Amino acid sequence: MSEANLVETVFDDESLYVGQVYAKALLAAAQAEGKVDTIVDQLESLVKDVLSKQPALSAAFVNPKIAVESSVDLLDRVFGRSMDSILLKALKVMARRRRLGMIGSIQQAASRMRDEAQGRLQVLVTTAQALDPMALNNLRDKLKDMLKADVALTNKVDPSVIGGLLVRIGDTVFDGSVDGQLNQMKKATLAKAEQKIREKLSSLSS
Repeated sequence: MSEANLVETVFDDESLYVGQVYAKALLAAAQAEGKVDTIVDQLESLVKDVLSKQPALSAAFVNPKIAVESSVDLLDRVFGRSMDSILLKALKVMARRRRLGMIGSIQQAASRMRDEAQGRLQVLVTTAQALDPMALNNLRDKLKDMLKADVALTNKVDPSVIGGLLVRIGDTVFDGSVDGQLNQMKKATLAKAEQKIREKLSSLSS
């Protein structure tokens, strides 16, 4: 993994579990102060706008050679004046427990929990190229009409998606890519062939 991408982007079972635990605690603290949206928005901005564009800071978050208190001091110096104290305190807890490297999964869990509490569905749309704002808005409107619910839409870029798009809603994936359609056709063809073989064997045995 390169120095520019040290904060996790692919989550295993442990990081997903840790993300849920820390996100739940963070949202509970934010709820007590009536700052859920503020905290979640700041956490999203930290992960998507700051760490993704500052590889040195991202690397510092996960470098085991940096002493715990040095990590805490770094958080104070960089975010002490601009970040809500609730989130800053949570980050310091993560630093002391060596969990800053899992901040990506914590952010995703916190965003999902916030959206679910507010009746919003999180939808991940994967395309070969980034969708422009107009296309995203049009897709969001169509999904809102289809799902009869408010939608929080995220666009992920994956060059391996050949035409079309992949739409993930919770644990359900709708494959609208060319590759996905070909796979569905292949499965359907194999199923028909298997059925014909069974019918032939049945006629022979009778």
